[in-house]
Amino acid sequence: MNPLFRIWGVRKAVHLLLNAWFNARYARRLGNAVQVFGLPLLEVENWQNIRIGRGAWLISDSFFSQPGVNHPVMIRLMSPEARLTIGDDFGISGGGICVQTEVRIGNGVMMGANAFVADTDFHPLGTDSRRFNFDNIRSRPVVIEDNVFIGMNSIILKGVTIGRNAVIGAGSVVTRDVPANEIWSGNPARFVRRLGADEPRPETLAAAPPAVPAALTAAPAA
Repeated sequence: MNPLFRIWGVRKAVHLLLNAWFNARYARRLGNAVQVFGLPLLEVENWQNIRIGRGAWLISDSFFSQPGVNHPVMIRLMSPEARLTIGDDFGISGGGICVQTEVRIGNGVMMGANAFVADTDFHPLGTDSRRFNFDNIRSRPVVIEDNVFIGMNSIILKGVTIGRNAVIGAGSVVTRDVPANEIWSGNPARFVRRLGADEPRPETLAAAPPAVPAALTAAPAA
């Protein structure tokens, strides 16, 4: 947690300066300017293979996330061939995205505090090779369609496609495809119910501009 964010009046200035520096360094590489709240960790072997759309928020400091974050946002493209595409109005608080092959994320996707996406097992499964041998590691693309909401502390594993407007409950581990307009939850995640016709869809909520985090605008309580 950045100690400068503790000082009221300095917090907004630090945020503005941090964003100016970050986008001066990364805007051309990422394809669009993004809003950062604390510094994310970016490790990319081939910058031509990553694109982030307009209106993205990367929240890496607990001052700007109500549940708090375990660590800064981590985005890692783990090989020169790895590809990451993120649409407009994306938001992530802590957690991360690790890509060995490909991850595609649509517009209006929200990843809750400490949620994580990985398209790889990271290690072989065999007991004789899982520690030191990094050959034959399984990896399959992940696709997250428009307006998906992924609850805090959830994990999306390799080969998964999550359909448009779906909601993933907090703390879930998603190991198989989730159809559009459904709520899934649990470990492993299972179908809970379809989104009702009388409740706001994530696509209508994503159309409104996000609120500025209270930590950036409100003075500390007396």
